Amino acid sequence: MADDAIRLFQMLVEAGAKPGEDFSYNLQTASAEISDRAFEMLQAAYPDINWSSVCERINVDPAIPVEALNRYLGVEFTEQILTRIEQRISELPPMQATWYLQQVLGGVEHRTKIPLYMLLQRRMSLDKQMWLERLLRQPADPCYVWMSDLVEAAGGDPEDVEFSGDEATMTQAGLALLTAVWDGDYDIVAEEVDAEDVVSEDSSTEDHSTEDS
Repeated sequence: MADDAIRLFQMLVEAGAKPGEDFSYNLQTASAEISDRAFEMLQAAYPDINWSSVCERINVDPAIPVEALNRYLGVEFTEQILTRIEQRISELPPMQATWYLQQVLGGVEHRTKIPLYMLLQRRMSLDKQMWLERLLRQPADPCYVWMSDLVEAAGGDPEDVEFSGDEATMTQAGLALLTAVWDGDYDIVAEEVDAEDVVSEDSSTEDHSTEDS
């Protein structure tokens, strides 16, 4: 075990965490795995340490970002979006399902650090996991329902997103929810159009674009 992992475990014990229950060491991946409870203990016991940078080198329990986002939104976002993903990819044509997965899985993880792909795999049989892999490896055909699914899973209403061709018109509330859970390479235009915002792939307003996923 590396010296930094040993020191981390010493700090966990000093903070009150229990080995085997709150944290463990994965010999195969040479990484630490800590629970939400243990992470909060570390933050409380050692507030001067930048734990966000430390966690780039350890595997933190995925429940940490899941629970944090759920508390912020006031809804069970992760469970709701995973349920929607399973439903959508079984209904959409395969190439549209690929586009949907690319936008949702990549955009949510980039924005929230929630490992949606891993959590989705855990819900699937081996056959469905293989099917999921095939979907992600094939060419994609644009579709836009992923926007409304993200907004509604985050606590929004169906009326928060309206589609017209390749353009989505969003309410202020819808746009706020989308940007809370998703980040990607679409341009988000903050123009007032009858008190609504517009999200479009073809927007030329570079100043308001999100970062590349």
